[in-house]
Amino acid sequence: MAHNSNVLLPGVIRVGTLVSDNPRFPEIQVPIRVTEAGIEITISWKDEDSISRLWSDGVTYVDDLDKTQYLYEVPRNLWFYDVDGSIALLNCREDSMTRRIGGYGGGRGTIIADCAVMGARLHENYQKIYGLRTSIVGLRQWVGNSSIVIESSSDKDSHNMSEMLNIKSPDDIHLENNPLGYIHFDWSLSYSSKNNICTINDKTYIETKSSRPLSWQSAKHLSRALQDLLRISYGENRDLTDSQVLRSPDSAATLNNEIAAEKWLPITKGIQEPYEPKYDRSLIYYKELKEDGIQKWLSLYDQIPRAIDPIVDSFTLNKATADVRLLEVGSGMEALGYYLLKVRGKNKKDANKFSFKDRLKLITENLEDILPFDVNNWIEQTTSAYNGIKHANRKRPDIIVCLNTWQRAVLAFRCWIALELGIDEDLLKNRARMDHMQGRYKLLWDDDKEQE
Repeated sequence: MAHNSNVLLPGVIRVGTLVSDNPRFPEIQVPIRVTEAGIEITISWKDEDSISRLWSDGVTYVDDLDKTQYLYEVPRNLWFYDVDGSIALLNCREDSMTRRIGGYGGGRGTIIADCAVMGARLHENYQKIYGLRTSIVGLRQWVGNSSIVIESSSDKDSHNMSEMLNIKSPDDIHLENNPLGYIHFDWSLSYSSKNNICTINDKTYIETKSSRPLSWQSAKHLSRALQDLLRISYGENRDLTDSQVLRSPDSAATLNNEIAAEKWLPITKGIQEPYEPKYDRSLIYYKELKEDGIQKWLSLYDQIPRAIDPIVDSFTLNKATADVRLLEVGSGMEALGYYLLKVRGKNKKDANKFSFKDRLKLITENLEDILPFDVNNWIEQTTSAYNGIKHANRKRPDIIVCLNTWQRAVLAFRCWIALELGIDEDLLKNRARMDHMQGRYKLLWDDDKEQE
């Protein structure tokens, strides 16, 4: 079997055997493929049987094994295997179903799994794991480290004579005050016999690893937090990409009692349209963070999700209108202002008395010399526009006003985060001046004036 044959590729259907731990669920031949919804398994049947009961719409059946009633459900965990290898299918659920009209109970149903662990052993449970690695678009550049070192030699006229690539993964970076968190570097080679090309894949991962079993939610926490930090740093979406999972806490020993490499298995998820980054200027770089910078960010991430989530959503959601973006960022700034009031000793009742405008003033009190626009004018404009969208009795703001106030609010929030994480004020001022979120939208065409 080829090393890379056990894969799920868009547009490619594999046919093999579906396996369950449930004795009522027989082994069955099925096609499997990756779709936008997840990993799709299609099951067909000729007559009413235990498989057809998966789509019973809540009907209760009698179990002949012990004469008790049960509700037959899709098993949460399933496994698949064929000539190319085995796959664990996680968090399975029933999806669509069609029945044969005028037939004898035949039909077809689909099961969707959230993700697949490629190469997992049959019946091996992945609801608890011991490690998770996830790569983020732009992570390697943000960290500023690489597994590839290029050494060039030139002649006396500065003509390039030769280049030598040294490929060696740097040591893992252990994230301070986080016993489970690492930045892990790796590389691999891939060959194309068709084009006779060798490609070096330089990889950087956020890694969570434990000697005790972890839930997926806790294992994902670090990578999701750092994904949002990269999004805030660059002011645009940054996708989670390549992921690997560790099932066992122990490394395997070879015949010579040498420690073998840990078995990290790749994860396949549903097809997603990748976001291609447009900007390479960041407000925050990893190497500029102080010793406790990552820990301070993780603390903020847990303390102010009601500020971070809507503000990040406002510039990562696809096809959102200007009104929606401003509402999202406005609710986030309200939450951030409330957090700052509580930090300064205000109780809940007193903190609630502060207006949206007052909260914007509190957020930007250290940003007036950093932001590349008049902060006081922006506060007035943002307050008016945000309230105009929230309240039906207010004048609805112009779309250009919405876009500009939204972008400047996002930039203000990003600069506030950068200051909290210890980024130098002069550096931050220069970067904000060059940032793409300065709010410079202009109306290029006015249909009403053109009609006049």
